[in-house]
Amino acid sequence: MLSLKCRYLRRSLSIYFLRFGKEKCFNVARPEVTVYQNRGFRGSNIFLSKSMKISILGANNETGRFLSLLLKRSSLIDEISLYDKESTDYLASELNQVDTRCKVTTYPHNEESLTQTLQDAKVVVLVAGKNLKYESTPTELLESNAEILSDLLPNVIRSCPRAMLAIAMQPINSLIPVAVEMYKKAGIYEYKRIFGVNTLDCVRANSFVAKMVNIAPECVMVPVIGGCCPYTRIPLFSQMIPRVFLSAKDMKDLTNFVREADEEVSKGYNGQNVSVYASAFAIARFCISLCKAIRQQSGVVECAYVRSCVIPEVTYFASQLELGPDGIQKYLGIQPLNDDECKLLLDAIPVLTKAISQGETLALGSKSSSEKCPIYPDVCHRAFTPTHIRRI
Repeated sequence: MLSLKCRYLRRSLSIYFLRFGKEKCFNVARPEVTVYQNRGFRGSNIFLSKSMKISILGANNETGRFLSLLLKRSSLIDEISLYDKESTDYLASELNQVDTRCKVTTYPHNEESLTQTLQDAKVVVLVAGKNLKYESTPTELLESNAEILSDLLPNVIRSCPRAMLAIAMQPINSLIPVAVEMYKKAGIYEYKRIFGVNTLDCVRANSFVAKMVNIAPECVMVPVIGGCCPYTRIPLFSQMIPRVFLSAKDMKDLTNFVREADEEVSKGYNGQNVSVYASAFAIARFCISLCKAIRQQSGVVECAYVRSCVIPEVTYFASQLELGPDGIQKYLGIQPLNDDECKLLLDAIPVLTKAISQGETLALGSKSSSEKCPIYPDVCHRAFTPTHIRRI
C-alpha cells in the first residue's frame, strides 16, 4: 500500500510541474553545482558591490556572539552591526580586535539604536528569542517568539525592506508565515527574500554521512526538505552528492540521527533544547551564501524553509534553492523519493499544515491567509494529489 501511495505522490509532483510549467512550479532538475565549492568563511573578492553590511538582532546570546565571530572572518563582509536588548558594546569592542577588515558596530541604547543598526543592511539575521527550556509548552514558545518577531520586524520593514531576512528563531515552521504576513500587511511582498534557516540540519546530515562512509564532510551535500522540527525534517540521503551506496538501514539510521540531534545536544545543556556552536556555524554559512548571491556569484545553492509551492498542499516548505541578488532565483524542486523518504513526506504534510496555520492565525487573527498554491482544476489531475493519497 505504501509503495502505491508513493507512486501516486511521485506522479502528482510530475503532473504538477508539467501542468504549470517552470515559472509557477519551479525547475525540478538537479542543480548543476560543483560539490567541491568553497563553503568556508574566507570568500572571494571577485564579486564586488556596495558595502556589504549584516545586522544581527539578538547578538548577545551565545549563538549570536559566536555567529558574529564567524562572520567577522569573512572577506565578503564589510560591516557587522549588533543589536540586543542588552548592551553589545563589549562584544563589538572585542570583535574589533580581530585582525580582519570587517568592522563591528553597535549603538547606544535609545529609540534610534535599532534603526541605526538596520540602516543600509543587505542581510538581517534574527537569532533573538527564547528556547524551549524557558517555556512550558511549544505553543507558549511560539507565542513568545512571535511577539519578539513582531516587535523587531516593523523596524526591519521601515529601515531596510529589501534586505535578505534570515530567521533562526524557533519554531521556524510557524514564524516564517508570521514574517511573510507582516510584510504583506506593510504593503511589501518580498517573500523571495525571507528565509527560515534550516542549514543546521544540512550540516548535521553532511557530517553524519561523511563519518559513516569515511569521506571529507566538506565534499558532501545532502538536501534536507520539509520543515525545521524533528517531525518534518527529511534528509534525502538517496540524493546526496557524491553518490555512494547506502543500505536502507543506513539511510534510516542516518535520518534518525539528524532528527534526534537536538535531543542529543540538549542532554549536554541540562535539558535546554539549543545547539550553540553548530547552529552558529550553520547560520554563518547560510549568511555567507546570501552575501555571495548578492554579489552575483552564480551557482549558490542552499536549503531553506520559504514560501513555496513545491508541495501543492502546503504554502511553506524547505527545499533546495538557487540564490541570486534578489533572493530566491530558482526553486530547484524535489527529485524522485524512495519509499522511506516518501512516507516521511506524507507524515510531515499535516504537521506542516498545522504549524503554518498557527503562524498565520497569530499574524492575521481569525482571517485566513490569501496565500494558496495552485490546485489541479479537474478530477483527473486532482486524483493524484497528496490529499487523495492520505485518504486511500
